[in-house]
Amino acid sequence: MFDSGVIDRAATNAEFRWVLHELLESGWLPVIPTVVLSEAITGRPDDAPANQVIRRIDTVDTSQPTARRAGHLRFSVQRTGVRRLSSGIDAIVAAHAVDAGTAVVFTTATTDLRRLLVDHPRIAVERP
Repeated sequence: MFDSGVIDRAATNAEFRWVLHELLESGWLPVIPTVVLSEAITGRPDDAPANQVIRRIDTVDTSQPTARRAGHLRFSVQRTGVRRLSSGIDAIVAAHAVDAGTAVVFTTATTDLRRLLVDHPRIAVERP
């Protein structure tokens, strides 16, 4: 799973693009929830590098059950005493990872995603 920060990293960092290329060549199947595009795309011509990254990686729509899981994950964090809720988009990224069963979430918001996925040890959260 990729969040918007990782799309930006892939669009601007040649070393990370090389790592991404190697992962794709080895059969890795990264996914971008389509809602992430709302944070990654501006509609301006300078979106071209991000659009190139997005074209190489599958996007996935969010079903109602996944969206509901995202809400549950988001508000479960609040019950632990954390005052600031994670974003809804981060929660959707986490919910898609939970749907996958075993996954790696690449994110620039590791703290938020780790909080959302604390009860899901088969999902790794990594910074690109």
